[in-house]
Amino acid sequence: MKKLFSSIFLIFCLLLLFYSSHMYYTLYRFNPTNVVQNIKYISSDQFKGRLPGTLENQEIATYINSELKKSGLKPYKGNEFQNFKVKYPKTIKGSPYLKVSGKDGILIKDFVYSKDFKEDMVNFRTNHLTFNKSNVTAITKDYIKVSTADGPFILFVPPNDDLSFRSSFISGSKYNMYIMVTNQSLTRLKDLIGKDNTVDCFVPYEVSQTTVSNVMGYLEGTDTFSPPIIISAHFDHIGTDLNGTIYSGALDNASGLSFMLEMSKCLTSLGKPNRSILFIGFNAEEFGCLGSSQFITKYKAYIKNSKIFNFDMIGSNNPIPLCIMGAKNDTTKMPFIKSISKICESEKIFFNYLFEDASDHESFRKQNIDAITFCDNDMTRIHTPKDTYDHISLPAIERCYNVASNAIVKCTFKDDLIILYYKECFLISIIGILIFSLLYNRSTKNT
Repeated sequence: MKKLFSSIFLIFCLLLLFYSSHMYYTLYRFNPTNVVQNIKYISSDQFKGRLPGTLENQEIATYINSELKKSGLKPYKGNEFQNFKVKYPKTIKGSPYLKVSGKDGILIKDFVYSKDFKEDMVNFRTNHLTFNKSNVTAITKDYIKVSTADGPFILFVPPNDDLSFRSSFISGSKYNMYIMVTNQSLTRLKDLIGKDNTVDCFVPYEVSQTTVSNVMGYLEGTDTFSPPIIISAHFDHIGTDLNGTIYSGALDNASGLSFMLEMSKCLTSLGKPNRSILFIGFNAEEFGCLGSSQFITKYKAYIKNSKIFNFDMIGSNNPIPLCIMGAKNDTTKMPFIKSISKICESEKIFFNYLFEDASDHESFRKQNIDAITFCDNDMTRIHTPKDTYDHISLPAIERCYNVASNAIVKCTFKDDLIILYYKECFLISIIGILIFSLLYNRSTKNT
C-alpha cells in the first residue's frame, strides 16, 4: 500500500513538474521595454498626433489590427473594425489671425499666433469672429465672452498663461469657438474694445464629418455563454497645431495602447481561457469617448455582465501612485473596485482612487457594466507638446502589469490552477520529488 501511495505521489509530482515547467517555458513574458519601444513608435512624428479624421489615425488603426492578428486574435462577431461617423476639426486654407482695427478700418494691433493667441481645439462651429463692445456679454480678469449673430464665443487666458495646452474636441460644446490669449493680450484687448474698436479673428479649421474605426481582437474561451472580459485603450490623440507642432500623446495614450498590445501577447500564450477575452483599441476618446459609446450601442446585448479593464496613461516617470479610476458616482466599496484594491494591497503597490468620467470606462458605467481605468494621473505634460516617450518609466509600467495581470488572469483562467499558480506548482513539484527521493533512499538503506 505504501509503495502504491509513493508511486502515485511521484507520478503526481512529475506531472505537476511537466505542466508547470511547460507553462514556464512557453509563456510569453510581459516586457516593459517592448511597451516603451511601441510607445516611441506610436507617438512618433510619423503619426502627427493621431487626430481622428486624419490618415495617420487610420494608419494606427491598421497597425493595431496587424499586432492583434500577430497575437493570434480573431475578429469579434465577424468584425476586426467597427466603423462609425464623427465630426472632427478639419484644417482649411488660410492663416490664423487676431487683429484690431479702428472705426476708419486702419489696423491698430495685429496679435502674433502662438505668442499672443492661439485656438483651443474644443470647437469650430464658426471659424471667423468679428465683434466690438456691443457684442461683449461679459468681461473678467480671465476672459471675454462675446455673442454675435453667429453664436457665442469666448477668448480666455489658459492656466499658467500657457498657450501650448490643447483641449479635446467636443462638437456639442457651449461656444462656437474658443480662443486662448495671454494675460497681456487680454489686457490689451480690453483696452482696445473699450475704445470702440473692432476685433477680427479667424482660425482655419472647420467642423467636418468623417468615418473612423475602433479595432477589435477576440480570444474565445471555453465558456461561450459568459460575456467576454474586455481589455481596452484608446489610440487617438489631438493632432497638430497650425504651426505644425505635433502633440505626440505618449503617455496619453500611446502608453495604454502599447500596454494592451503587450498584454495580448501574454494572455494568448497561456492557451484557451475559461472566459473569452476581447481586446479593443477605442477611437475618438478625445472627442468625448465616442468610440466606446459606439461600441456599447452596437454590442450591448453581448457585454451586459462583462468586466472592463481600460488603460489610459500608464508609465509616468513622476513619483505618483497607480490610480484605480471609476466613474464619478462609483465608490471604493464597489465589489469590482474593491477586488482590484485588494490586489494592490497584497502586492504592496502604491495606489489611490479617482472617480471621474474621464476615460472610456465612463461609457460602460453609464450602462451599469463593471469597468475601471488604470492610469498614472500625471497631468503635468498632458495635451501639450511635452508629452513624449522619454518621460515614460519602465517600473511604472511593470507596476501596473503586476496588478492588472493578476486580476485579468483570475477572471479569465479561473479554473486552471496551473496557469494561475504555475510558479508555485513548479516549486511544489520539485519539493515533492526531493521528499520522495529522500524517503526512498531511507527505505532502501533500511532494507
